[in-house]
Amino acid sequence: MELPKIELVSAKTNLFETLKTESANYDGLIVIFTDKQALVDLVPSVKRHMELDATFGSSIQLVLPNTAEPAERILIAPTGSLLNDFDDVRRFKDVAYEAGLQALKVGMTRPLVCFADEPVSTVSQWTFGQDNSDYKHFLEVSMLALLESTFEPVDVRQHYEATGKSITTFSHIGFVSGADVDATALVNNVAAIEAGRRMSKDIGNPDPEIMSPIHVAEYVVEQFKDIENVKVTVIDDMDIILKNYPLAHAVTRASLPVPRHHPRIVHFEYVSPNQSQVKENLFFVGKGVTYDTGGADIKCSGHMRDMSRDKCGAAAVAGLFKTISMLSPEKVNVTGALSLVRNSVGPDMYVSDEVIVARSGKRVLVGNTDAEGRMVMTDLLCEFKERAVAHFNSDSASAKAPSLIFTCATLTGHAIRAYGGYGISLDNGFARKNKVSQRIHDAGHMMADPFEISTLRREDLECVKPGRSSEDIVSANDQPSTMTNRGHQYPAGFMIQASGIDQYGLDNKSGLSIGFTHLDVAGSAETVSAEAWSLPRVTGSPVAALTGAFLL
Repeated sequence: MELPKIELVSAKTNLFETLKTESANYDGLIVIFTDKQALVDLVPSVKRHMELDATFGSSIQLVLPNTAEPAERILIAPTGSLLNDFDDVRRFKDVAYEAGLQALKVGMTRPLVCFADEPVSTVSQWTFGQDNSDYKHFLEVSMLALLESTFEPVDVRQHYEATGKSITTFSHIGFVSGADVDATALVNNVAAIEAGRRMSKDIGNPDPEIMSPIHVAEYVVEQFKDIENVKVTVIDDMDIILKNYPLAHAVTRASLPVPRHHPRIVHFEYVSPNQSQVKENLFFVGKGVTYDTGGADIKCSGHMRDMSRDKCGAAAVAGLFKTISMLSPEKVNVTGALSLVRNSVGPDMYVSDEVIVARSGKRVLVGNTDAEGRMVMTDLLCEFKERAVAHFNSDSASAKAPSLIFTCATLTGHAIRAYGGYGISLDNGFARKNKVSQRIHDAGHMMADPFEISTLRREDLECVKPGRSSEDIVSANDQPSTMTNRGHQYPAGFMIQASGIDQYGLDNKSGLSIGFTHLDVAGSAETVSAEAWSLPRVTGSPVAALTGAFLL
């Protein structure tokens, strides 16, 4: 789905006159405001409404002003408080998103958006973590929210096309702001983030047949077919998957009798055009379980519902590479992989008590087949560890730049119990030393894609240690994560050890320490609540947070 055309108009002198001039090119004005007096100053006719209705200006409303005012129809959109101790830039995200939905309902196709009282007079562009301004990126956040309000995922688009219907959307969105920014760069950055989020939602939203492992891989190949700076490779040979990714193969074993459910491993490769400028080598592994039945430890009592969304970690990684392809950042090399499998029930399903030898050579005792996410990512983690070591020992100009490896997954129910609708990040020692989670937290906070920082402790590594000579590590206990102490932390402890990343910690004598950060997006990959009995809306998190933290 193509993005609407985005235009940013500067109003450094007189906002009212700028709106009068620009509104002729649009079919409606959206005024986002915090203080009602600022709204009155811009649209004087609303004063009478406020005198007659004490609630006026407290919700999104359509106003038909007199001809002396800046547009024929105006949608007023209040942010609410910005000064409470716990307010943040999501005030702009929420109201801009709802205003976009309402603008579509009233028939606007080319809205012009302005801010009656901008929260800051100067917006320093893309300097994440360098000051404490919660609203420094209100403009970008508002743009992204308006764009989000127009989006329908690929399954909806396919249905509309098949039935001859058209999707109501914006063709053009204008923004008027007095912020001192490079308009072209800001719009390009916003477009790149939104394109990545849209790709993530296209993969994450549809049902498990529309976005099966095979179809996800096909969709990714199609999206990158004309992109030269990101290389995409798909592994579809079952023997190669068994040999190189034995833990993932075990999870998908029960799906193999059904050809349309066969697994796929998708690799991405982005190489900076200027290796001498590279500051970090980044690696991302995405969990792409297109449907999670729980396997032999089957999900019951309704807990299988929404498990078509267990691919949202992989969806986010794919979307991030779309953003990377549009930004072409010089300061990073980025490698990624999606482990796309279906955790099915069947005669050949893997079961608890099996011991499976991982790519690293570690013997993994399966404790619970519903703890499949860590299994499908661990061998790719091991592969990326091997690549990081090889790159460190190469002659590349970027060889000595730090290597940071990430897992991104809707991994545990415990993450939702612990932090609600927020993403979580956990660092190993080297990543913590380089403030990786802090960077994600700060960028996410300012881009309305918020994260909480959790902590890996020694207990999270100790609890998965072997209890007998028949195994080297245990994947899980026999309880759901929600019923397990430190249920969102210990899976990262398992993956660090089962992949061999623990051999490249702060105390590594070779000179190479590898950063590892685990992102559990079980809470943030979807909205907190669903409409009635339906499924929640997919958000595209953490594309915005990761872009702010590592690409801009």
